[in-house]
Amino acid sequence: MTEQLYVHSQNPEEFENGRLTLLETGLNPMTIRHIEDLGIAGGWNCLEVGAGRGSVAVWLAKQVGSRGKVLATDIDIKFMRDLNIPNLDVRQHDLLKDDLEENQYNLVHCRALLLHLAQPEKSPGKNGQNKEARRLALHRRTRL
Repeated sequence: MTEQLYVHSQNPEEFENGRLTLLETGLNPMTIRHIEDLGIAGGWNCLEVGAGRGSVAVWLAKQVGSRGKVLATDIDIKFMRDLNIPNLDVRQHDLLKDDLEENQYNLVHCRALLLHLAQPEKSPGKNGQNKEARRLALHRRTRL
């Protein structure tokens, strides 16, 4: 790729791992409360876009149980490669270029995703494909 569309793509691995850990520590409790308030249930199919280290995806997989499924996507999946959970799939996915299955998910989650893109205005065309989702949890924060 000649242009860098993900602003943290050049971070050293140790720094990026630490940054993602801080995001999880600070934001996961709020994220979990929001998703619980939506009424997540066993058997749901969930999508997490920009999953980072996969902490929310792991939590989602526990909530939906063996009858449900979670797909965690990120442009860089190195921090999720060791996740071995039967109902959790990990997929490398570039939000700006790659399509996703349409109308497959009961919940689509992304957190602080657009602020990590160097050109966030290019993202909506590929991100709005799950119009039939019963629930959408999108966290919008201007300061982290």
